[in-house]
Order: sequence, then structure tokens, then C-alpha cells
Amino acid sequence: MRPIDKCMIWVVLLAAMAVPTGLQAQKQQEPDTLEWNGKRYLLLVERDVPTPLMVYYQRTMQETPFQYWSSSNSRGHTAHYELTNETLYLTRIAAKRYRTRDDNLWAASGIDTVVGPEYFGIKPFGQVQPYGEGPVAADWYSGVVELKLIATDKKERKSEEALGRRLLQVKDGKVVQNLLVSEKEQKALQRLTPGEAASGVLGTKQALLEMQRRFNNYYVRCGSDRESVRYQGHEGLMAQRRNRLTLVMELWGNDPMRCGSHWEKATADHGAPFGRWLISGDSIYLSEVSTHNGDSLYPYDSHPQPLTPYLGMEAEAAHEGRGVFANWLDGTYEIHYGAWEENSFGVRNYNVSKTQKVRVKEGKVISSQFSPSSFEEDSIRQTANHYTICDESNIWSVEDKQLSAAVGSYKKPKKAPRYQSDKGGMRGYFASRSLTDERAKERLFRVRIGFMVNCKGEAGEWRLLNANRGELFEFANMVLDMVKQMPQRWLPAEDKKGNAVDCWQVIEFTVSNGSLTNADYK
Repeated sequence: MRPIDKCMIWVVLLAAMAVPTGLQAQKQQEPDTLEWNGKRYLLLVERDVPTPLMVYYQRTMQETPFQYWSSSNSRGHTAHYELTNETLYLTRIAAKRYRTRDDNLWAASGIDTVVGPEYFGIKPFGQVQPYGEGPVAADWYSGVVELKLIATDKKERKSEEALGRRLLQVKDGKVVQNLLVSEKEQKALQRLTPGEAASGVLGTKQALLEMQRRFNNYYVRCGSDRESVRYQGHEGLMAQRRNRLTLVMELWGNDPMRCGSHWEKATADHGAPFGRWLISGDSIYLSEVSTHNGDSLYPYDSHPQPLTPYLGMEAEAAHEGRGVFANWLDGTYEIHYGAWEENSFGVRNYNVSKTQKVRVKEGKVISSQFSPSSFEEDSIRQTANHYTICDESNIWSVEDKQLSAAVGSYKKPKKAPRYQSDKGGMRGYFASRSLTDERAKERLFRVRIGFMVNCKGEAGEWRLLNANRGELFEFANMVLDMVKQMPQRWLPAEDKKGNAVDCWQVIEFTVSNGSLTNADYK
């Protein structure tokens, strides 16, 4: 192939990459519309920024009834509004696929189905409007939206309204600012040096444009950044949930205007709040809070926030060493465990190796499921792969009736297995550890665990010897988990000739108010 041919091929390829294909163009979300003063406008929002109707489902914590139905509408619907007496009203909704209100099944039609808000049970939060047919006051919405005139003729297309940017600042459904930034004013603002403030009417419009920027950044951060969580010493990321804000925001019903950190604040550290979480026992705690700011996906600024004052009186008092008990969390959450890796283009991706689904009721974990397996199962598997009995035909055991009933009767060794740093060292290890389950705080019980120390001093073959049931059985398993995690530094048993042998041993504890006391072994 001649050099000129190679050059032409590259030119064609680069040109093809630069021109948007039909498929790429179709991915643009179809905008909502708004009627005002006898004219129709497109109601524009940035990607990852919710529309007024999507905010309704955020704040009610409901699943949106609209199913994705084409590559040109990722929300599955378009909504239509009107502006009357400085109030924003939702008038109708168009969708091809949606979940019906009565039987909770997906319905479909070949054309847009246009219904009123009452079809989906949408009501004003203030309840000042009786439920029924007709427009619904969008009093759940606060934010900054941009309107673009839908011109009907050549004259309108060249008008100041069509060429400019009209911004609405809405608070609880009421329009508090409605300003048109003309094409000439936009150019004047662009000529200002960074940090320079305009004066008069132009200064007011500059401030509203800045508020729109912060408003957009707030929701871009909520849709792009992740909250971290620690569970059994493993760090993970909370999965993003469709049309949801951060878990911190759930404390305020997903209403940024209530949390004290939102786009109307003038200082730079007021951004989207993100939490660092801890699962301890059967509870979830919020251990850190920071606010995120940034104009683009990466990088962004993170500003630490004081924990208890930040949450105010709506959360329970801080638990020392763990954080604030997150009693406002309800629902099913997904946690991804993995590692950040950088590809050949320098883009960082989080590669997930394990997923945990956690069902939470008022901050308490009521069920947990891992895929492909739990950390505990991995640990047991690794221990099982590492631990082996040296000689199955020559097993010994300390004297203990419960142990004999569980594993059988064996000869007693001359020296029983013992911890390398003696009983005092082992007791010191458990003295700084306790059960985190609140239910165990006022209980007194004993836990006895049988296990084998092989001829190499490795521990395995764990057995719970207590005949406990219910909560006590759960607590005993928690103690067993802690014993498995302790440094397994055992000296093997010895027979009469001083040879190291495999031997069963028993370790026991008294658990008082969650603390492991009187740790002992045979």
C-alpha cells in the first residue's frame, strides 16, 4: 500500500469518529416541555440532573413507573408543565411503557400514552390541592431549570428570547427568579476575568448562572461519585441506585434544601454530601461525611464535615469508635468489593470481584447475601486449603464431655495444645474486642468452642459445643468468627515421647455485656 493510501485511510477514520452517528444522536434525552405566557418552551436539564418529576420519585422513595423504551429517551417518559401565577404545575405525562397503578404490571402501546398526573397517583406534598384530575402543583421541586423557546416562525427564531437563555429558580414549586440572559449579556459575561463580578442587573443574572452551575454540579456528583463502606475489614463501594441521591441524603428524605448543604450556599465547601459507612455486627454506622464539588467528572474537591453537628438532631447520638447509628436507612442496598485499576488510556475503573446485597430496616441488617461467596466462606476455604491433619490414625484429645460427644473419644496427650503467648496473652487479645450487636449488651452467657491443633500448630476443624438456640446461637457464632480471626499461634500437643501430634482442644469464654471475659482453654 502506498503512503498516500495509508494517510487517506486515517483521514477517513478520524472523520467518521468526529461525525455523530444516528445511534449516537438518538441517545439524547427527549426534553420535557413547559407552557408560559402563551408560548411553549423546552425544559432543559443536564445529564444526571433530575427533572421536576424525577425529583418527585426521589423524595417519595418510590420506584419510577416508567420503563426505558428507546435509545432516545433514557427516562422512558416526557413530562409537560405549565407556569401559572409563578407556580410550576405538572399537567400531563407521555410514555410508551409504564407500570400500571393497579396491578403493578408493565403496560405497552405502540404510540405515546398521554395521561394526567393522577394516573400515577401524583399529588402535591402540601396537599392543598384535592386529589383528582387536572394539573398538580410541583411543590416538591426546588432547583434551577433552563427554558428554550420553541419558535414557530422565522421572526421568533431570531428573537432575543430564542437566542438567549431563560433561567428559572424554583423553590418548593414557586418561581423566585425568572430571568432572560440575552445573547449580548452572555458575551459580556464571558469577557469578565475569572472572579470578576458584574454589577446591577447583569450581576443578578451572573449570580443566577453561577447558581445553575452549582445546581448541575451537585447532581452530577450525586450521579457519578460513590460512597465507601467497610465490612469485616474489607473496603467496598455502595452501588449507585437509579434516580437516588446519596445515603446521607436519605436522612433528609432526599431533599437537599433540608440538609444545610446545597447549591444556594455561597461557600465552596457546600456540595453533595457523601458518607463513609461501617457495617459492624448487625448495624450500619456513618463514620465520616464529606461534601464533593467539581465542574467535571474528575477531579473533584472533597471537604470533610463535622459528623454529629452536621447531622443535627435527626440522628441518634454518636457511638464512639464507629460513628452515628444510621437508623434512617431502610431498603435493600448493594455493596461492590473490588479494586481500582487504570487501563491503557489512563482511565480508572473499579473492577468488582464480589457483591453483597444487604436488606436494612431502620439501620439494622436483617439479611445479607454475597455473590459469588462471602468473605467468611473465603476465609474458611483458605483455612481449609491450608490446614491439614498430620496423621488421621493418630489423633489425641483433651478431656471434655461436650467435646467427646461432638467428635468422639481419643487418648489424652502428655501436653495439651497451648497458646504461644500463654493464656494471659490470649486474654489480652480478647480484652480489647467485644460483640457489637446491641442485643448482646445486656446478656450474660458462656461460649465453648472445640477445635483441632495439628502437629504444625495450625488450628482448624472448628465446632460450637454449646447447645444454644435463637439469639444465643447467633452470638456464639459471632464469638466463633472472632476466634477464627485471632492469630493462630499454637504449640502442638505432645505424646509421652515428646512428639508433636494432632489434638482436639477446647476454648471457652464468658460473655458479659458483649465483652469476652475469662478466656480459657484446657
